[in-house]
Amino acid sequence: MERQHITTTNSMVQGEKGTNISIHGGHFTQHNQPPPVAVHKCYDAKDGFSHLQAHVATTAFDSAQQGDAPKCHPNTRQAVQDDIMNWILPTVMRIQWMLWLNGAAGAGKSAIARSIVALCLARNIPIARFFFFRTDTTRNDIQPVIATLVHQLIQQIPDLLEIVIPKIQSDPLIFTKSLKTQLQYLVFDPLRQLHRNSPLRVVVLLFDGIDECSGHNNQTDLVRLISNFLSTRDLPIIAFFSSRTENQLQQVFHSHEISTNLHQLALDNHYLPDADIRIFLDDKFKHIKETHPFKRHLAANWPDPAHVEEIIDKSSGQFIYASVVINFVSSSRNHPAQQLDIIRGLRPAGNSTPFAQLDALYKHIFSEVQNIDHVFLILAWAMFETSGYSPRLYEFSGMKDDDLCVLLADLTSIIVYENGNIAFLHASLPDFLLDRTRSQDYYLDKKFWCTQLSIHYFCLISNGMDYAFHSLVDHFLPSAELTAELREHVHTFNYDVLQGIDYSLIIDYVTAIEMLDCGADRELYYSQLDRATRYTLEHRMDDSEEPKPISKLQEYHNISAILAQIKSEKAVKLALRQPNDSGPDSEVRGVLHIFRRIFKRGESVVGSVADNEAVAVKRAEIRGGKIKVILRRIFKFGRKKNAAVSSNRPAAEAAASPRDRTLPK
Repeated sequence: MERQHITTTNSMVQGEKGTNISIHGGHFTQHNQPPPVAVHKCYDAKDGFSHLQAHVATTAFDSAQQGDAPKCHPNTRQAVQDDIMNWILPTVMRIQWMLWLNGAAGAGKSAIARSIVALCLARNIPIARFFFFRTDTTRNDIQPVIATLVHQLIQQIPDLLEIVIPKIQSDPLIFTKSLKTQLQYLVFDPLRQLHRNSPLRVVVLLFDGIDECSGHNNQTDLVRLISNFLSTRDLPIIAFFSSRTENQLQQVFHSHEISTNLHQLALDNHYLPDADIRIFLDDKFKHIKETHPFKRHLAANWPDPAHVEEIIDKSSGQFIYASVVINFVSSSRNHPAQQLDIIRGLRPAGNSTPFAQLDALYKHIFSEVQNIDHVFLILAWAMFETSGYSPRLYEFSGMKDDDLCVLLADLTSIIVYENGNIAFLHASLPDFLLDRTRSQDYYLDKKFWCTQLSIHYFCLISNGMDYAFHSLVDHFLPSAELTAELREHVHTFNYDVLQGIDYSLIIDYVTAIEMLDCGADRELYYSQLDRATRYTLEHRMDDSEEPKPISKLQEYHNISAILAQIKSEKAVKLALRQPNDSGPDSEVRGVLHIFRRIFKRGESVVGSVADNEAVAVKRAEIRGGKIKVILRRIFKFGRKKNAAVSSNRPAAEAAASPRDRTLPK
C-alpha cells in the first residue's frame, strides 16, 4: 500500500493594481502590496537620515500586521515578565549580558517580548528591537537589522543623532558592508562615545523570533556577533533573544564562549501556563457574552467549564491553540456556541477554517523535515502506542539514540524526544495529522500506518521481543488493513513465543484477526482459530487461572467443530496404537471402522455448526495429517488383501460390498 501524496500546483497572477493573487493547490490568496516606489541607490542619498530610513524595516518594530502577536493578556505571564525585567534591571552587579527566552512553537514568546518592550518604554529604558517574521520579506532577512536598530536608538536617545547621521553621510555604502562593520560603526562606537560624555544606564537590544530569520548561518552568526561585542562589558548594553529551541540555536547558545555570559529562560511548566491560559479563556468568554451580537442566544452557563478545560488540555501550555479558538468563536458573523461546537468536532466545519493559523504553523514545520516517511512512522508509533508495554523508540526503530535525535531534529519545536519516548508539546498536533482537510500533504493515514506498524511488530516479536505483542493486539491490528504482506506475517506467526503472555491477549489476537479477515471464506481467521485452539490445549491447560484458558476461548469464539476434530484425531491415534491380535484382515477392518466413525461423527458435527464452519471442518479433516496416515494404511493393507485372496474370492462377494472397494478412492 503506497502513501498518497497530494499534488499541488503553484502560480501567481496579477490582480488589481497593487495586488497579487497566489494560487496554491486550488486555494486563492490575495496579497496586498504597497505601491511601487523608486529603487533606493545608496550613492544617490541626499542626506544621511534619508539614507538610513531607506534601509529600515518598519514592520520589524512597529507592525499592525494580523499575524503579529499582541502583548500578553492582562494578569498572565506575570512571573516570566518579572524574571526578565529583574534581569534587565538587576539589583546587584550584572553577571549575564545576554538572555535567551526559548519555548515550543506557539508558546507565546513574541507576546512576552512585546510586553517587555512596553514595560521598558514605560520606564524610559532604551530598547531597540527587531521582530523577525518568516513570511514577511521585509523582516525575514538579516540585512535590515542594523539600520532598524539605529533608527530606534536615535528616536529614544536623541543625542545619538548628531553622531550617527554624519557617519552615514560620510560613508553612503555602509549598509552594503558586513553586519560586523555596521554594528561597530553605527551602534557600538556611537554609544561608546556618548557613554564617555554622559554615562548610560542600560540599553536593550531585542531580537525576537530569530529562528524565523532566513538561513541557519545568519541566525547563529548574529548571535555570535552580538556576543562578541558584549564580551568587552565596557558598555551597559544587553541583548535579549527569543526563539524556538531549534538545534542550530541550541548549539550556538550552549557554546562555551556564549553560555558563560547567558541567562536562559525556558517557557515550560515551571511558569504554570495552564493557569494563565485559564485566565485568558475566562476573560475572553466573558467578553464574548457581554458584547457579541448573538449574546442573547447564549445560555447563562455557556461555556460549560468542562469544555473550557478541554481547550486548556489541548493547548498543552501553548497559548496559540487557545488564541486560535477564541478568534474563531468570537467571530461577529457566527453564533459563538455553534463555533465552539465546530472546534469540539460536534458540528461540521463546512467552509470554515477554525485552525488556519495553527495549521500554517504545523505545515511550515513539517516542510522542513527531510525524511518525512520515516518520521511519520515514528509519529504514528507515538500517537497510536499508548500502553506501557511497548519497546522504547530506539528498540522499536532499530536506530541508535543519536540517530533518532538527528532524524527528529526539525521537530524540536512541537515534540520532545528523551529517554526513548516522544512527548507532544502540542496536544492538537495529532488532530492536525489525522484530518486530511487540514494537513493535506502531511495527512497521516491511520489505517496505512497501523498496517506498517503491525508488520514491524510481528518482526519484533519473532526476534524475541514478546512484550510487543500487547501493543500489536491492542493498538495496531484492530486499525490495520489486511495486505498481502500482513497476511503472510499472520500465516507464519509462531505461537510458541507466547508462553509468558497473558492468555486473554491471545483471545484478543484471534478477535483482531477475525475483524481483519473479511474474505468470503474467512480462511485466515479459521486457520488462526484452529492454531490458537491447538496451542491452548497443548501448552496452556496447566495454567492455574480460572476459568481455564480453553473455556475463555470458547466464550468468545465458536470452537466446537475444532474440538470435535481434535477429539476424532486423538481417537484415531489411540486406535492405531492398540495391539492387533487378529491379523492383517482385522486390522484393516478396524481401521476402516474407525475411519467411517470419524466421518460419521464429522458429518454430525458439521450439521450442528454454521455452514462456513462446516466447510472449514471438512477441509481440515481432508488435509489433516492423521487422516492421510489412515488412508495410506488402507491402501497398503488393501493391496495385500487383494493379492492374497483375489483368485478364490467369488464375484458375488465382491459385488456385495461396493463401499469397501470404493472407499480408498
